[in-house]
Amino acid sequence: MARQNPVSLQIPIIPDSAQVEAVTKKLNELGNPYGIFKKVEKPSFPLDELGNVHFARWLVVPADQNLNLSASLIYAANVDGNGDQHLEDLLNNAPLTEGLDSILEHCVSYPEKDARNKASRLAYLKQHSLSTPGFYVGAPKRTVDQIHNEEKLHTALRDFVKANEGKWSTSRQAYEAIQEFLGDDPQWDWARETFQLPKTNYVKLVLLGLFLLLILPFLLLFLVLIHFFYERRAKPFGKTVNQIPLEHLKTLKDQEDIIYQNQLSQLFVTIGGLRKLGLHFFLWLTTFLGKNQFAHGQLLGTPTIHFARWVLIDKGKRFVFFSNFDGSFDEYLGDFVDNSGWGLNAIYGASKGYPRTFFVFGKGAYIILEFMGWGRYTQVPTQMWYSAYPWNGLQQIVSKSQLRVDLFNSGQLNDTQIQDMLRRI
Repeated sequence: MARQNPVSLQIPIIPDSAQVEAVTKKLNELGNPYGIFKKVEKPSFPLDELGNVHFARWLVVPADQNLNLSASLIYAANVDGNGDQHLEDLLNNAPLTEGLDSILEHCVSYPEKDARNKASRLAYLKQHSLSTPGFYVGAPKRTVDQIHNEEKLHTALRDFVKANEGKWSTSRQAYEAIQEFLGDDPQWDWARETFQLPKTNYVKLVLLGLFLLLILPFLLLFLVLIHFFYERRAKPFGKTVNQIPLEHLKTLKDQEDIIYQNQLSQLFVTIGGLRKLGLHFFLWLTTFLGKNQFAHGQLLGTPTIHFARWVLIDKGKRFVFFSNFDGSFDEYLGDFVDNSGWGLNAIYGASKGYPRTFFVFGKGAYIILEFMGWGRYTQVPTQMWYSAYPWNGLQQIVSKSQLRVDLFNSGQLNDTQIQDMLRRI
């Protein structure tokens, strides 16, 4: 099975407002979402040509004078296979390499034109690569090609059923007709290859439970220390959405609800000490649970998240959160609060300005008006983002994989299974 991996880069922009404006303009010209409505004869950053990029984004991280940090660029991609290979793929594609040059020429120490070659470019990209301590995949172990192919299979079956449904008096007759329709048609050979849907790894979850029991005294001490030395001194932004500058809100909303999917980029200043230590622990825990428990398309009951990642930038002084999800911004944050507000508190309590938490897990996100205002206040524009399947919802992707397994990898179905399968069509 394929494994999706994150690629995260942070690259400093030449500290000159003209350079920041120029690269921001360049990224805005790529289109947002990239390639959906803006069809050009020669795209300047054609990620779709690689065939293994699920989602990607470019954005400008603003300077922070209080932290003595200049503006920088972030590139983030969710890819099939190895992250290092993705960097090489970018440089093996002439249009993508040309696009990289046009973007990175505004960055500090990017090779001069006469010194640019694959080796020098690759060394530069690797120099600015970041680890991704928090990463979640909503539909794991599926390649971009697989998602597209399962969409084609679903479309073919839907059209077949729609054209013939009046001919069948029972669901079993429909199932047998579908099996005959698929037959030995070679176009479905890929679907005949065995694919196992991701499963909960109970062994690893038991081991995790034992580990948490072992460190429980330290966790309890952590909660007490956080409360008395951090939470009681916290200074929340205390803003509701109505207090967010209208220009900022307009910039963000102009990028939303264009297609079925949306994206979110947020920027935070990291609280140091124990809070930062806790951030690393909770991001590790989120990644572990995402792989071993929440592998069926729902993260703590939230069924709309395609990908999510948390990355520490600026040598840990700040961190970012990126997500690709279905539905609106308000629905997204609302689902999180309803299903896992305590988890939000554990992670984002390590950021300055977050609504005041109570012993790490309490309050915080549950102060809903302040939390929604914090969400908008920390959100930053994403100048360019890309989706390989912009009209597919996460639950549609999960359902179409199940349909493929039902028809090709499950043998003969019983009547109940047939009815479930037909509902997926």
